Amino acid sequence: MEKKMNGCRILLFTGEGKGKSTAAFGMMARALGHGMHIRVIQFVKSDSEVGEQKFFSQMPLVSWEQFGRGFLPRDRKSSAMEEHRHAAGEGMRASIEALQSPEYDFVLLDEVCFALANELVSVDPLVEALRSCGSGKIVAITGRNAPQQLLDIADTATEMRMLTHGYQQGIMAQKGVEN
Repeated sequence: MEKKMNGCRILLFTGEGKGKSTAAFGMMARALGHGMHIRVIQFVKSDSEVGEQKFFSQMPLVSWEQFGRGFLPRDRKSSAMEEHRHAAGEGMRASIEALQSPEYDFVLLDEVCFALANELVSVDPLVEALRSCGSGKIVAITGRNAPQQLLDIADTATEMRMLTHGYQQGIMAQKGVEN
């Protein structure tokens, strides 16, 4: 196993199952309990009315930004994809800035793996920023289909596997559970 070369702690939550973001937000709650300064950068997501954002963005130690335009078009060659790529590019710039900034102790990159897997942004700048981020910084990364480059540098990687989901039984998204 390759010895870690940087000082930041990288935790990755990926897989098809539910709970990736929820796990990262749980870690974020722990960090807040220790008085850490936090920056949340969300990719793809665009709903500012979800419970976690409504709750955590009230906290003075939390800076929260969304760089998403919602669901991707089915036709990935559609001109609407350019808007998604632009938003994800802005999110990647914000991510690199947060990783380099001494202001934040904990950085949560929510759904960045989904953005990477759907080729909205490139993984290379993120890997470079993660390899050089400051000692003691905690980075939580979420999203389906994590690229191997992120798995290779993560200190802890967890794959969520779906066994069953309420949606399969006709249960729609519910406040307090999915949003």
